[in-house]
Amino acid sequence: MLKKMKGLIVFAAAMLLFSCAKSEDATEAASMEDLYKQNGSPVTTRRVAPEAFSTYLKYSTVLAASSESVAYAMVSDVVRSINKQIGDRVERNEIVISFSTNNPNYQQARLTYDSAKSSFDRVSALYASADVSRQDFDNAKTQYDLAASGLEAVTDMVYAKAPIAGTITSINVHVTENVQPGMPLFTVSGGSGFEGRFYVGSDEIDRIKTGARVFIEKTSQPVEGRVTQVSLIMDGAKQAFPVSAVFPVENGGSRDLVSGMGVDLAVETYRNEKAIVVSRRELVKTGSGYTAYISVDNVAMPVAIQIGREQGLKYEIAGGLREGDLLISEGIQRLSDGMSVNITNTLAAGKK
Repeated sequence: MLKKMKGLIVFAAAMLLFSCAKSEDATEAASMEDLYKQNGSPVTTRRVAPEAFSTYLKYSTVLAASSESVAYAMVSDVVRSINKQIGDRVERNEIVISFSTNNPNYQQARLTYDSAKSSFDRVSALYASADVSRQDFDNAKTQYDLAASGLEAVTDMVYAKAPIAGTITSINVHVTENVQPGMPLFTVSGGSGFEGRFYVGSDEIDRIKTGARVFIEKTSQPVEGRVTQVSLIMDGAKQAFPVSAVFPVENGGSRDLVSGMGVDLAVETYRNEKAIVVSRRELVKTGSGYTAYISVDNVAMPVAIQIGREQGLKYEIAGGLREGDLLISEGIQRLSDGMSVNITNTLAAGKK
Protein backbone atom coordinates (compact mmCIF):
# COMPACT_ATOMS: atom_id res chain seq x y z
CA MET A 1 0.00 0.00 0.00
CA LEU A 2 2.83 2.34 0.92
CA LYS A 3 4.56 1.60 -2.39
CA LYS A 4 1.33 2.36 -4.23
CA MET A 5 0.98 5.70 -2.46
CA LYS A 6 4.58 6.62 -3.31
CA GLY A 7 3.96 5.78 -6.96
CA LEU A 8 0.87 8.02 -7.07
CA ILE A 9 2.78 10.87 -5.51
CA VAL A 10 5.62 10.56 -8.08
CA PHE A 11 3.11 10.44 -10.95
CA ALA A 12 1.26 13.49 -9.68
CA ALA A 13 4.52 15.42 -9.32
CA ALA A 14 5.54 14.51 -12.87
CA MET A 15 2.19 15.62 -14.27
CA LEU A 16 2.48 18.89 -12.38
CA LEU A 17 5.95 19.56 -13.79
CA PHE A 18 4.77 18.68 -17.33
CA SER A 19 1.80 21.00 -17.02
CA CYS A 20 4.02 23.82 -15.78
CA ALA A 21 6.50 23.30 -18.65
CA LYS A 22 3.70 23.19 -21.20
CA SER A 23 2.21 26.31 -19.73
CA GLU A 24 5.57 28.07 -19.88
CA ASP A 25 6.04 27.03 -23.55
CA ALA A 26 2.58 28.27 -24.41
CA THR A 27 3.21 31.52 -22.57
CA GLU A 28 6.55 31.97 -24.34
CA ALA A 29 4.97 31.24 -27.74
CA ALA A 30 2.18 33.67 -26.98
CA SER A 31 4.73 36.26 -25.91
CA MET A 32 6.69 35.84 -29.17
CA GLU A 33 3.47 36.08 -31.16
CA ASP A 34 2.51 39.25 -29.33
CA LEU A 35 6.02 40.60 -29.94
CA TYR A 36 5.75 39.84 -33.68
CA LYS A 37 2.35 41.53 -33.84
CA GLN A 38 3.70 44.58 -32.03
CA ASN A 39 7.08 44.97 -33.81
CA GLY A 40 6.63 42.83 -36.92
CA SER A 41 8.03 39.40 -37.81
CA PRO A 42 11.84 39.63 -38.24
CA VAL A 43 12.91 39.02 -41.85
CA THR A 44 15.83 39.52 -44.21
CA THR A 45 15.17 41.12 -47.58
CA ARG A 46 16.99 41.77 -50.82
CA ARG A 47 16.27 44.11 -53.70
CA VAL A 48 15.38 42.17 -56.86
CA ALA A 49 17.81 42.93 -59.70
CA PRO A 50 18.55 41.24 -63.05
CA GLU A 51 21.49 38.84 -63.14
CA ALA A 52 22.98 36.17 -65.40
CA PHE A 53 21.32 32.76 -65.24
CA SER A 54 22.47 29.57 -66.99
CA THR A 55 21.51 25.93 -67.15
CA TYR A 56 24.03 23.12 -67.61
CA LEU A 57 24.32 19.47 -68.49
CA LYS A 58 27.13 17.38 -66.96
CA TYR A 59 29.37 14.91 -68.82
CA SER A 60 32.73 13.19 -68.42
CA THR A 61 35.65 13.14 -70.85
CA VAL A 62 39.37 12.41 -71.15
CA LEU A 63 41.48 15.41 -72.12
CA ALA A 64 43.96 15.33 -74.98
CA ALA A 65 46.32 18.09 -76.01
CA SER A 66 44.89 20.08 -78.91
CA SER A 67 48.26 19.94 -80.67
CA GLU A 68 50.03 16.70 -79.82
CA SER A 69 52.59 14.70 -81.76
CA VAL A 70 54.36 11.39 -81.19
CA ALA A 71 57.93 10.66 -82.31
CA TYR A 72 58.50 7.11 -83.59
CA ALA A 73 61.67 5.06 -83.98
CA MET A 74 62.89 4.79 -87.56
CA VAL A 75 65.79 2.45 -86.91
CA SER A 76 66.46 -0.85 -85.18
CA ASP A 77 68.95 0.09 -82.47
CA VAL A 78 69.63 0.63 -78.77
CA VAL A 79 68.75 3.89 -77.02
CA ARG A 80 72.07 5.59 -76.18
CA SER A 81 70.86 8.72 -74.39
CA ILE A 82 67.69 10.60 -73.46
CA ASN A 83 68.30 14.33 -73.28
CA LYS A 84 64.96 15.47 -71.85
CA GLN A 85 62.56 14.58 -69.06
CA ILE A 86 58.78 14.60 -68.83
CA GLY A 87 57.67 18.18 -68.32
CA ASP A 88 60.62 19.73 -70.17
CA ARG A 89 59.96 22.35 -72.83
CA VAL A 90 61.38 21.59 -76.29
CA GLU A 91 61.60 23.44 -79.58
CA ARG A 92 60.77 21.90 -82.93
CA ASN A 93 63.60 19.65 -84.24
CA GLU A 94 65.40 19.68 -80.89
CA ILE A 95 67.13 16.34 -80.23
CA VAL A 96 65.42 14.33 -77.49
CA ILE A 97 66.71 10.75 -77.95
CA SER A 98 69.98 9.59 -79.52
CA PHE A 99 70.94 6.24 -81.04
CA SER A 100 74.36 5.02 -82.13
CA THR A 101 76.16 6.79 -84.97
CA ASN A 102 77.86 3.47 -85.74
CA ASN A 103 74.78 2.61 -87.74
CA PRO A 104 75.98 1.41 -91.20
CA ASN A 105 73.43 3.54 -93.00
CA TYR A 106 74.60 6.62 -91.14
CA GLN A 107 78.25 5.88 -91.79
CA GLN A 108 77.61 5.35 -95.52
CA ALA A 109 75.57 8.56 -95.74
CA ARG A 110 78.30 10.48 -93.94
CA LEU A 111 81.03 9.19 -96.32
CA THR A 112 78.89 9.98 -99.36
CA TYR A 113 78.23 13.48 -98.06
CA ASP A 114 81.89 14.19 -97.26
CA SER A 115 82.94 12.98 -100.72
CA ALA A 116 80.25 15.02 -102.49
CA LYS A 117 81.13 18.10 -100.50
CA SER A 118 84.83 17.79 -101.33
CA SER A 119 84.04 17.40 -105.02
CA PHE A 120 81.66 20.33 -104.99
CA ASP A 121 84.19 22.57 -103.20
CA ARG A 122 86.86 21.65 -105.77
CA VAL A 123 84.57 22.18 -108.75
CA SER A 124 83.35 25.47 -107.31
CA ALA A 125 86.92 26.75 -107.11
CA LEU A 126 87.63 25.65 -110.69
CA TYR A 127 84.37 27.14 -111.93
CA ALA A 128 85.29 30.46 -110.32
CA SER A 129 88.48 30.52 -112.42
CA ALA A 130 86.60 29.37 -115.53
CA ASP A 131 88.49 26.07 -115.64
CA VAL A 132 85.31 23.91 -115.73
CA SER A 133 82.02 24.28 -117.52
CA ARG A 134 78.69 25.32 -116.03
CA GLN A 135 77.45 21.78 -116.67
CA ASP A 136 80.24 20.30 -114.51
CA PHE A 137 79.44 22.78 -111.75
CA ASP A 138 75.71 21.95 -111.84
CA ASN A 139 76.41 18.21 -111.76
CA ALA A 140 78.67 18.57 -108.73
CA LYS A 141 76.11 20.71 -106.94
CA THR A 142 73.35 18.19 -107.65
CA GLN A 143 75.42 15.37 -106.21
CA TYR A 144 76.21 17.48 -103.17
CA ASP A 145 72.54 18.38 -102.59
CA LEU A 146 71.49 14.73 -102.88
CA ALA A 147 74.19 13.65 -100.42
CA ALA A 148 73.14 16.36 -97.95
CA SER A 149 69.51 15.27 -98.16
CA GLY A 150 70.50 11.64 -97.66
CA LEU A 151 72.61 12.48 -94.61
CA GLU A 152 69.81 14.57 -93.12
CA ALA A 153 67.35 11.70 -93.54
CA VAL A 154 69.68 9.20 -91.87
CA THR A 155 70.53 11.71 -89.14
CA ASP A 156 66.79 11.94 -88.33
CA MET A 157 66.88 8.18 -87.83
CA VAL A 158 69.82 8.34 -85.42
CA TYR A 159 68.64 11.44 -83.53
CA ALA A 160 64.93 11.46 -82.61
CA LYS A 161 63.83 15.10 -82.68
CA ALA A 162 60.80 16.90 -81.32
CA PRO A 163 58.20 17.00 -84.14
CA ILE A 164 56.62 20.18 -82.72
CA ALA A 165 57.44 22.79 -80.10
CA GLY A 166 55.84 22.09 -76.74
CA THR A 167 56.18 20.07 -73.56
CA ILE A 168 57.30 16.46 -73.21
CA THR A 169 54.26 14.66 -71.77
CA SER A 170 55.49 11.06 -72.01
CA ILE A 171 58.68 9.11 -72.70
CA ASN A 172 58.07 5.48 -73.64
CA VAL A 173 61.64 4.12 -73.64
CA HIS A 174 64.71 4.09 -71.41
CA VAL A 175 68.45 4.11 -71.98
CA THR A 176 69.87 0.76 -73.29
CA GLU A 177 66.42 -0.37 -74.45
CA ASN A 178 66.22 -2.05 -77.86
CA VAL A 179 63.74 -0.41 -80.22
CA GLN A 180 62.30 -1.33 -83.58
CA PRO A 181 61.05 0.89 -86.40
CA GLY A 182 57.57 2.20 -85.66
CA MET A 183 57.91 2.02 -81.87
CA PRO A 184 56.62 5.23 -80.14
CA LEU A 185 59.47 7.02 -78.39
CA PHE A 186 57.99 10.15 -76.79
CA THR A 187 55.05 12.55 -77.02
CA VAL A 188 55.14 16.34 -77.28
CA SER A 189 52.06 18.39 -76.44
CA GLY A 190 51.77 21.91 -77.78
CA GLY A 191 50.72 24.89 -75.68
CA SER A 192 47.42 25.62 -77.42
CA GLY A 193 45.23 23.88 -74.86
CA PHE A 194 43.18 20.71 -74.63
CA GLU A 195 40.27 19.07 -76.32
CA GLY A 196 37.79 16.50 -75.08
CA ARG A 197 35.16 14.30 -76.68
CA PHE A 198 32.03 13.28 -74.81
CA TYR A 199 28.83 11.48 -75.75
CA VAL A 200 25.31 12.87 -75.52
CA GLY A 201 22.08 10.87 -75.52
CA SER A 202 19.30 11.41 -78.04
CA ASP A 203 17.14 13.08 -75.37
CA GLU A 204 19.72 15.84 -74.80
CA ILE A 205 21.53 16.32 -78.11
CA ASP A 206 19.11 19.04 -79.28
CA ARG A 207 20.20 21.16 -76.30
CA ILE A 208 23.91 21.09 -77.22
CA LYS A 209 24.93 23.80 -79.71
CA THR A 210 28.20 24.57 -81.47
CA GLY A 211 29.87 27.50 -79.72
CA ALA A 212 28.26 26.78 -76.34
CA ARG A 213 30.41 27.46 -73.28
CA VAL A 214 31.91 24.46 -71.49
CA PHE A 215 33.58 24.47 -68.08
CA ILE A 216 36.01 21.97 -66.58
CA GLU A 217 34.91 21.45 -63.00
CA LYS A 218 37.01 21.12 -59.85
CA THR A 219 40.17 22.91 -60.93
CA SER A 220 42.05 25.55 -58.94
CA GLN A 221 41.57 28.02 -61.79
CA PRO A 222 38.41 28.35 -63.92
CA VAL A 223 38.90 26.68 -67.29
CA GLU A 224 36.39 27.69 -69.96
CA GLY A 225 36.11 26.23 -73.44
CA ARG A 226 33.70 26.02 -76.35
CA VAL A 227 31.80 23.24 -78.10
CA THR A 228 33.44 22.95 -81.53
CA GLN A 229 31.60 20.04 -83.13
CA VAL A 230 28.24 18.34 -82.61
CA SER A 231 27.89 15.17 -84.65
CA LEU A 232 24.59 14.49 -86.41
CA ILE A 233 25.35 10.76 -86.62
CA MET A 234 24.94 8.51 -83.58
CA ASP A 235 27.87 6.34 -82.54
CA GLY A 236 26.56 2.80 -82.97
CA ALA A 237 28.68 1.29 -80.20
CA LYS A 238 27.82 3.91 -77.56
CA GLN A 239 24.31 4.68 -78.82
CA ALA A 240 25.03 8.38 -78.33
CA PHE A 241 26.16 11.41 -80.32
CA PRO A 242 29.85 12.43 -80.09
CA VAL A 243 30.50 16.07 -79.20
CA SER A 244 33.91 17.80 -79.15
CA ALA A 245 35.01 20.77 -77.05
CA VAL A 246 38.25 22.76 -77.02
CA PHE A 247 39.84 24.49 -74.02
CA PRO A 248 42.46 27.08 -75.07
CA VAL A 249 44.70 26.76 -72.01
CA GLU A 250 48.09 28.29 -72.77
CA ASN A 251 51.34 27.41 -71.03
CA GLY A 252 51.14 28.95 -67.59
CA GLY A 253 47.40 28.26 -67.38
CA SER A 254 45.81 25.73 -65.05
CA ARG A 255 48.44 23.36 -63.65
CA ASP A 256 45.72 20.86 -62.72
CA LEU A 257 45.28 19.66 -66.30
CA VAL A 258 47.38 17.15 -68.22
CA SER A 259 46.79 15.16 -71.38
CA GLY A 260 45.06 11.84 -70.65
CA MET A 261 43.33 13.15 -67.54
CA GLY A 262 39.66 12.35 -66.89
CA VAL A 263 37.55 15.40 -66.01
CA ASP A 264 33.91 16.38 -65.52
CA LEU A 265 32.41 18.97 -67.85
CA ALA A 266 29.49 21.37 -67.44
CA VAL A 267 28.02 22.33 -70.82
CA GLU A 268 25.93 25.50 -70.87
CA THR A 269 22.61 24.85 -72.60
CA TYR A 270 20.84 28.16 -71.86
CA ARG A 271 21.86 31.63 -70.73
CA ASN A 272 19.90 34.78 -69.85
CA GLU A 273 22.06 37.77 -68.99
CA LYS A 274 19.20 39.69 -67.39
CA ALA A 275 17.11 37.16 -65.53
CA ILE A 276 15.19 37.48 -62.28
CA VAL A 277 16.60 34.63 -60.17
CA VAL A 278 15.52 33.27 -56.79
CA SER A 279 16.72 30.37 -54.69
CA ARG A 280 14.43 27.57 -53.57
CA ARG A 281 14.44 28.70 -49.93
CA GLU A 282 13.01 32.07 -50.95
CA LEU A 283 9.78 30.43 -52.13
CA VAL A 284 6.85 28.77 -50.40
CA LYS A 285 5.30 25.71 -52.02
CA THR A 286 1.51 25.93 -52.33
CA GLY A 287 -1.16 23.72 -53.81
CA SER A 288 -1.16 25.74 -57.02
CA GLY A 289 2.58 26.36 -57.37
CA TYR A 290 5.04 28.68 -55.65
CA THR A 291 4.60 31.91 -53.71
CA ALA A 292 7.14 34.57 -52.79
CA TYR A 293 6.70 37.38 -50.27
CA ILE A 294 7.66 40.97 -50.91
CA SER A 295 7.71 43.75 -48.36
CA VAL A 296 5.49 46.75 -49.13
CA ASP A 297 5.66 49.43 -46.42
CA ASN A 298 6.83 46.74 -43.97
CA VAL A 299 3.86 44.52 -44.75
CA ALA A 300 4.30 41.00 -46.19
CA MET A 301 2.50 40.66 -49.53
CA PRO A 302 2.29 37.23 -51.23
CA VAL A 303 3.09 37.03 -54.95
CA ALA A 304 2.24 34.05 -57.16
CA ILE A 305 5.39 32.99 -59.02
CA GLN A 306 5.77 31.49 -62.49
CA ILE A 307 8.89 29.35 -62.73
CA GLY A 308 10.93 29.35 -65.92
CA ARG A 309 14.07 27.20 -66.07
CA GLU A 310 15.78 25.58 -63.10
CA GLN A 311 19.43 24.90 -62.30
CA GLY A 312 20.04 23.13 -59.00
CA LEU A 313 18.29 25.17 -56.30
CA LYS A 314 18.09 28.33 -58.41
CA TYR A 315 14.99 29.25 -60.42
CA GLU A 316 14.58 31.68 -63.29
CA ILE A 317 11.37 33.66 -62.68
CA ALA A 318 9.10 33.93 -65.71
CA GLY A 319 6.47 36.05 -63.93
CA GLY A 320 5.39 37.44 -60.57
CA LEU A 321 8.48 39.40 -59.52
CA ARG A 322 9.80 42.62 -61.01
CA GLU A 323 13.08 44.48 -60.81
CA GLY A 324 13.13 46.65 -57.70
CA ASP A 325 10.77 44.49 -55.60
CA LEU A 326 11.89 44.08 -51.99
CA LEU A 327 11.91 40.29 -51.77
CA ILE A 328 11.77 38.66 -48.35
CA SER A 329 14.54 36.07 -48.52
CA GLU A 330 14.67 34.79 -44.91
CA GLY A 331 11.90 34.32 -42.37
CA ILE A 332 9.15 33.52 -44.91
CA GLN A 333 8.02 30.32 -43.13
CA ARG A 334 6.14 32.24 -40.41
CA LEU A 335 4.59 34.88 -42.71
CA SER A 336 0.98 35.30 -43.79
CA ASP A 337 -0.81 37.76 -46.05
CA GLY A 338 -0.72 41.25 -44.60
CA MET A 339 1.55 40.47 -41.62
CA SER A 340 3.81 43.27 -40.45
CA VAL A 341 7.51 42.59 -40.89
CA ASN A 342 10.59 43.89 -39.16
CA ILE A 343 13.46 44.06 -41.67
CA THR A 344 16.59 43.17 -39.74
CA ASN A 345 18.92 43.01 -42.75
CA THR A 346 18.85 43.81 -46.46
CA LEU A 347 21.21 41.78 -48.63
CA ALA A 348 23.20 43.36 -51.43
CA ALA A 349 22.03 42.78 -54.99
CA GLY A 350 22.94 39.30 -56.23
CA LYS A 351 23.20 37.85 -52.72
CA LYS A 352 20.79 35.08 -51.73
